[in-house]
Amino acid sequence: MAFDYDFCVIITSYNREEKLKNLLNQISEYKDLKIFVSVFDDSSFPVYDISEFNVFKITYVKNNGKKKFWKIISDTYKLCKNINSKYYIYLQDDVVLKENFFQEAVRLYEKIEDPKKISLNTLILENQRGKPKWTNFDPEEYDEYYKTQWTELFFISERKFFEVLNYEVEPVNNKRWDSNPYLSTGVGSQISERLLKLGYNQYQVKNSLMKHGDHESVLFGEYRGEEKLIAL
Repeated sequence: MAFDYDFCVIITSYNREEKLKNLLNQISEYKDLKIFVSVFDDSSFPVYDISEFNVFKITYVKNNGKKKFWKIISDTYKLCKNINSKYYIYLQDDVVLKENFFQEAVRLYEKIEDPKKISLNTLILENQRGKPKWTNFDPEEYDEYYKTQWTELFFISERKFFEVLNYEVEPVNNKRWDSNPYLSTGVGSQISERLLKLGYNQYQVKNSLMKHGDHESVLFGEYRGEEKLIAL
């Protein structure tokens, strides 16, 4: 099958102009790859200009925030449906990519000899290493990756990932945060549970392919202080 792009990159962004531009600069260095880059900006203020980059940008008029983050990700799925790419990669605006990020992501993804594989997380949090998460699956360790059965929004996949999820994220009930306002968006847990129920396997790298610092998080607030992130 012929593909229009080697990679379709989806980046979610909010109020981090400098970090986003640093990431876009990194991606633009891969001139030998055909990369479609899209940025979903959740109503940053002031609005920043990234017209210097070859990027498809969607800017929301009204901020969705944490409780409606599922809407943004569902919109990204609809975009992916119309992009004919070999691989799809999700990132957030505040990461710094490891050298040869795209090549390493593909190498590790293709190394997984599992016909039911559906995703490979490319970021790892040190305090999550080898531990179960949303699906309560005890991770299985391999030489360069874990089988975790959960997926966060830092991953590589193929088109099948979106197909089996019907190109949509289901609405997250606002009552999710009634007892704990610091809970995450609910998107990762929903995706992970749906994929596992459908019989697909989710993996995670043992060595992070990007750096994600301990800077302030707009979505997660105090939660970021508890989730120490691994550096390269």
